[in-house]
Amino acid sequence: MSTTEIDIDKPQLRRAWSLIDEAFRRHGLCVRRESDFEKADRLSKENGLVGFEANFIVGLHTFTNCQAFWLGLFDRQGQCVGRVGARLDQMKPPMTLADFWKRHVFRCYPSAEGGGVKMASDQPRFGNNISGNVVYLGGAEIHEDWQGKKLGGLLVQMAQIEALDEWQADFVYGWMESWKFKDGFWRDCGFTHAYPRGLRWDGAGPVSIDENLIVAGNSAADILDLIDHIVHSRTPA
Repeated sequence: MSTTEIDIDKPQLRRAWSLIDEAFRRHGLCVRRESDFEKADRLSKENGLVGFEANFIVGLHTFTNCQAFWLGLFDRQGQCVGRVGARLDQMKPPMTLADFWKRHVFRCYPSAEGGGVKMASDQPRFGNNISGNVVYLGGAEIHEDWQGKKLGGLLVQMAQIEALDEWQADFVYGWMESWKFKDGFWRDCGFTHAYPRGLRWDGAGPVSIDENLIVAGNSAADILDLIDHIVHSRTPA
């Protein structure tokens, strides 16, 4: 089912967004949304964060301001203390998410055998069932002085709400290295589905990240359920 068949309650959506925003403000933080990823890298590195991961490197990809955005958390001194990126990839059936990965991922990650990493022809079946407005979330990071407050998960939840609101996202996902998955971060992000070894490699896997990438994701209906949970509990998930 696509978002064209789902009734998005915009007032409810905005209530959920506001509750997350209030949680940030209680910590003295404010959210900014921008589309300049070079600026995001500069602001991140100025405050000791790493640059955005390969899916958002400007030297590898070109994004328009209606195709990608990043959300930044800023403290009272104007320092960036956290951020996450979002990218819209539109796939009209019969093209699927698995098809997209085969055309895209080699640009992002070098292989131990040299050149770009290659995807296996037989990918997990869930990727063959996803099309439409698909949104990738990545590069989530919180400064070490602000960790332990679940701010990263809240920022990812907010990015999902924004993606549903602006892009009518059919599916939102990110991939996590196994050690990040084990600490429960995917649940803090409000994701409902998780697929261990969500990407399969042809030959050697990537050298810059964990070979075992767990894909965590939400359908549009899952995000609507997350929104309802936030509002009904009067606190972010």
